[in-house]
Amino acid sequence: MTKEEWVEFFEAVNGRIPTAQEFQEAREKGEFSIDAESIKKVNDSEEANNTVSESTSTVCPKCNCTNENGAIFCPNCGTKMDGTGVLNTASNIAGSIADRINSFTGGEGIVELKMRDLFSQVFKKHTREEAENIFACGSKTTTPLPENISKEWPKPWYFARVFLLLLISSFMLYFMYVTWFNTNIFPGLMFVAALTGAIPVLFFYFECNSPRNIDIMTVFEVFFIGGILSLLITHVLIQIFPSGTGELIPSMMTGLIEELAKILATGYFISKFNYKRYIFNGLLIGGAVGAGFAVFETAGYIFNSSLVQFQMENQLVHVFNMNPQNAVTIAIIRGLLAFGGHVAWAAISGAGIMMVLKKQQEFTWSSIFTGESLRFLILVIVLHGAWDTDIISTLFLQYIALGILAWIIIFIIINRALKEINDLSVENNPSANLVKIE
Repeated sequence: MTKEEWVEFFEAVNGRIPTAQEFQEAREKGEFSIDAESIKKVNDSEEANNTVSESTSTVCPKCNCTNENGAIFCPNCGTKMDGTGVLNTASNIAGSIADRINSFTGGEGIVELKMRDLFSQVFKKHTREEAENIFACGSKTTTPLPENISKEWPKPWYFARVFLLLLISSFMLYFMYVTWFNTNIFPGLMFVAALTGAIPVLFFYFECNSPRNIDIMTVFEVFFIGGILSLLITHVLIQIFPSGTGELIPSMMTGLIEELAKILATGYFISKFNYKRYIFNGLLIGGAVGAGFAVFETAGYIFNSSLVQFQMENQLVHVFNMNPQNAVTIAIIRGLLAFGGHVAWAAISGAGIMMVLKKQQEFTWSSIFTGESLRFLILVIVLHGAWDTDIISTLFLQYIALGILAWIIIFIIINRALKEINDLSVENNPSANLVKIE
């Protein structure tokens, strides 16, 4: 065994690097061979650890046990006192979940989740020209050749500006409404508030679309027509099949009906855009359908929350309530939670269809219920059904957990979309310098 192999084995077993004494004892026992230079490196490492331990917190970040001797690892639970172990554990848990979902949906290998890279440009300053370049896409002159498509993890940032713009607009409309109680302002408040959650996520998908073969006008075409079409299909299916919220079976039926409606609308546009067949395209087209569905539905919920029911002459009458409290509460809650709802679920389904089309080439309606598409559809139906149930007494935590799970699936899809682009680059330019996607 070499010294490097022994050190790796020691770290794996003990969760720390060996001390100079342990290193020397192992050498004397003949567990490995080593030179003088390597001994010096171990001594230097021990000194560095001692220096770190002096500045290490005395309270464990995981179990809150007091560490009076200044050790790097907690004597109670073994967690690193600087907190990095907790972060690494959280990352490992997310990676483990991602690998299992990836395997279930037909993916191979380890999923690489570069979330830090993905959002690295959000808080940086960008020029107007950079913003304009984002939208310069979708035409013959602005769509790159397959071998020239970016193979790096996308780094979107404009979506955050869209969110900020819509958020400020909502607050301004709210301020005017509560100050002057002008009912003419309420429809604007209702619709802008409904846009605040879903539209930024749609722009996120647009920026992630590395092939740059879909223009913004096409996106909004899918947003409006796809959103309305999916709502129409939903209302037709609801007349036939029972559904509801709260209890498990009715909630799952709601998930089945609404996700089936959205994937049918998404399938229509995918069949129409027969030259846009990247996984990233499916993510964007499905996301546009889901965003349209979410915005129209949220606007309806906001409007209904502003109505008060009265019984008048044996008839139920709805009267507009000028008090904005209920409407604003609904707008805030649904706006904040939109990131993990319809706009995420439909995007996942759209990407699943594209994965099937990589093998079938030509779209057929049976493609929706085949291979990866069917598996991703099952996942989003379960996520949607769980979203509508009262599994946990604290619904907000339930929504956050399900939203995070939906986005882990989206990161899996981004990882597989980049693999697809790498493979296409090899086919079109075997000598291309590719990015390794594990």
